[in-house]
Amino acid sequence: MRSWLEHVLSGPRWRLALEAWAIVVVAAALWQIVGKVHVYQWDVLVYWWGGRAFAHGQSPYGAIPGQPEYLHFVYPPIAAALFAPLAILKPSAAKLLWITLKALAFWLTVRLWRRAIGTEQHAVPPVFFFTFAFGSAALVDFTAGNIAVFVVVLAAQCKLTPVFFLGLLLVVDERPHWGPFLGGGALMAALVGANVLFFPGQTREFLASVSALGERGWGDPSTLGVMQDLVDQLRGLRLPLPGATAYALYLAAAALIVAHTVRWWRAQRVAGTARPLEIVLVTLATYALVMPRMKDYSYVALLPVAWYALAGRQAVTASLAVLAVLVPRPLPQLKLWLPLVPQPYVYAPLLAALVLWAMLTGIERDEAVAGRRSTDDIDEMSRGWRRSVVRAGSHDARR
Repeated sequence: MRSWLEHVLSGPRWRLALEAWAIVVVAAALWQIVGKVHVYQWDVLVYWWGGRAFAHGQSPYGAIPGQPEYLHFVYPPIAAALFAPLAILKPSAAKLLWITLKALAFWLTVRLWRRAIGTEQHAVPPVFFFTFAFGSAALVDFTAGNIAVFVVVLAAQCKLTPVFFLGLLLVVDERPHWGPFLGGGALMAALVGANVLFFPGQTREFLASVSALGERGWGDPSTLGVMQDLVDQLRGLRLPLPGATAYALYLAAAALIVAHTVRWWRAQRVAGTARPLEIVLVTLATYALVMPRMKDYSYVALLPVAWYALAGRQAVTASLAVLAVLVPRPLPQLKLWLPLVPQPYVYAPLLAALVLWAMLTGIERDEAVAGRRSTDDIDEMSRGWRRSVVRAGSHDARR
């Protein structure tokens, strides 16, 4: 197998140009992140503050001295204990250690899922892919210093939403894994209960801080955010829509996505073509689409989904060209209200997740349609052959 460098140098010049551009972007970003360690990786400061508060027996919630009001601890109380070791270090040293561990974790994770996928994509150069995929989700993650890269192991303890993936244990194989599913559910319940039991006051603070989050748009490109933007735009036309309309639209969209995903899984199971890898990847895409809060850096979880989808499509270059030519522009110079025109820019990672989900869940449908067409063609050929035989027999009888 050729190395990455050999592959790039022997390929078209446009691939080499894209890779060189991506490398320059990554180098410039790292130079600034490390060189201005007091400015970037602000989420590490949040973790450091949470660990420090736990070590001193204080609440990690509330404003952090010297930091913007929006930058605060929004994790369960027990997560602060996991960050306590960071408090031993100074914030700058903690940030340098954190980005080093993140880089190692990212490299190992990519190697693991590329081995699991078992196929390579050549539509997009790899460095360019990891730099710019999903609105540069990986670059945003390293800049913010978030825990998203550690989602496989550590983030599951700090964020409650990964419990979503416990359902995979019931559908990824022919037989449901009830033991691990119930064990994982019990462990999650124990973690939640431990927060309430040992930190009742801080748990109330945690719930209050989470319920007060109102992010959407660039930093939180989620389906709920799209619906909230849409309702705000319709209100701009003086339509008297209540605030609950956005939540109703979001719940309807999430229900449709989940229902279609379940139908796709059942069709695979009935046809005997269920692929555990595709079930996992579709679940990742579904997760991104139905979560009410999906931060921009959280889309790193969909990198293997995009890699797999690009590896299996021969017409990807044409699709990229169509996207580049036809993507709508907000046209701010015209100062016109254009409904849903800015959203492809603001919610680009969510749009990418929707496209990948549609591609993967449409595979079986496309195969089924192709199968029906081929069967119809065979039936038509068979009927034509029978008519020919009958006509020939009649002709012979007349002779």
